[in-house]
Amino acid sequence: MTSAMRYRLAFVLGLAFVPCSGFAQGNGEPLSAIDWLEQALREPPPPAVAPEPPPRMIEPAPVLPESHFETITVAPLTGAEPDATGLFTAERIGLPREFWGPTPLTEIIAAVEALPGDTLPSAARLGLRLLMAEFAAPHGLTLETRGALLLARIDKLVSLGALEQASQLIDAAPEPSAALRARAFDISLLLGEEDRACAKMSGMISATEGQAAQIFCMARRGEWQTAWSSLQVARSLRLIDEIEAGLLMRFLDEEEADYLPPPPQNITPLGWRILEALGDPVATTNLPVAFAHADLRGVSGWRAQLDAAERLTRMEVLQANRLHGLYTQRRPAASGGMWERVRAMQALDRALASGDIDVISAELLNGWPLFASVELESAFATIHAAALADLRLTGAASEILWSALLLAQERLDRAAQLAPETPTARFVMALASGAPLPEIATPEMASAVRQGFQDAPLSDQAQSQMQEGALGLMVLDALSQIAQAAAGDPVAATRGLQRLRAVGLDAAARQIAIELLLLERRG
Repeated sequence: MTSAMRYRLAFVLGLAFVPCSGFAQGNGEPLSAIDWLEQALREPPPPAVAPEPPPRMIEPAPVLPESHFETITVAPLTGAEPDATGLFTAERIGLPREFWGPTPLTEIIAAVEALPGDTLPSAARLGLRLLMAEFAAPHGLTLETRGALLLARIDKLVSLGALEQASQLIDAAPEPSAALRARAFDISLLLGEEDRACAKMSGMISATEGQAAQIFCMARRGEWQTAWSSLQVARSLRLIDEIEAGLLMRFLDEEEADYLPPPPQNITPLGWRILEALGDPVATTNLPVAFAHADLRGVSGWRAQLDAAERLTRMEVLQANRLHGLYTQRRPAASGGMWERVRAMQALDRALASGDIDVISAELLNGWPLFASVELESAFATIHAAALADLRLTGAASEILWSALLLAQERLDRAAQLAPETPTARFVMALASGAPLPEIATPEMASAVRQGFQDAPLSDQAQSQMQEGALGLMVLDALSQIAQAAAGDPVAATRGLQRLRAVGLDAAARQIAIELLLLERRG
């Protein structure tokens, strides 16, 4: 082994001891546009082949009286269908198991891919639950299309940054496939769990498993010569993308690594990981939000971790308490932008510990607009609402507390006591309590919300979907309308809320309506 290879072996084995962590909730092109996802999506999962049972001795059954014989019924196991894979039942979110109805698979997948990520917090959470729930598989699946909806759901979760949820959905699938393993490997790279991913992939060398991943794992195990030979064979047979082949060449050969051209435009998780190993990491700020998880492994600087946590929290895939923990990790050494939010969060924590109402009010008035400016007021409310609920705040601080309690869905009784004496506040409280909505002329969004809660006829398209049982398309379309409403379209607000209520999601519609009125989202 050359000295270069010894150095590379020491570096790669050392990566296994870098501390990493997963997570519990951005912009850029959606991940479905990245080559590594689209290529895997075009490869349908192979049909499962059940292993033949081993031969066994058959013992003669005792002869029983005729009355002991029972009729035997045979039914398929619901969990054996890949497209029915879920982490919880449909009933948990108030929807029927036959959610997709007779809708063609192509239309369902197109609606899943179109599910917006830039939306209101409660709408984002509902969208994630739809992607993770266990619904009956679409009608009319064939061997070629079986599992395609599961892949589309996983890809959408990844594009939204919900890597842990996507990983759990892959683990829950009844049948492993090359496409699922490819996605699991990419997710593991971004979460810093490549050792576990390589262990799972060991011994599964095939053209469909991803030659680049296999070669990377060989190198991590110290099998440099084998990895080098495999790379040459894969290149000669065109089993590997030339861009990743070049990255692997530099990864395996130190002399090749001396020249580092710019990273590829559509970088893959493996390409990103190799560049990091070569000492030329690519910042995740301008990459799809899924790459933000790589900064939460504990090897990036504090600022990078904060930026990643804020992006993922806005997508509702990182818990607000995790963000709070990063904000309070240490004292900021700079000023402006993010550091002002860090200071505000820490100052409010100190004020709450002191119990001084005047100081608490001042810090609340200072911090709330800082977080609202980056669309993190819902997370801010979730972090502090419970601790603030019983404090006797007055004036503007009291109004902020009222909003925070409603956004965090915390202590409705206390929110009712704090509600301002305004028509909009009375309207919002009626939404929160489930009461009939009062007449309201302004603002325009409140009037549109009220129309969404009236028993007006649905549009022809929505009525047709209801009659056909195509509830899945109806709900996904409603969430698209809500995203437009969040950007300021009152007509879309009416349509979206009507559709959600028509399928029985009244509670979700009310919380979304509250956020439409309390949160500022403009494009």
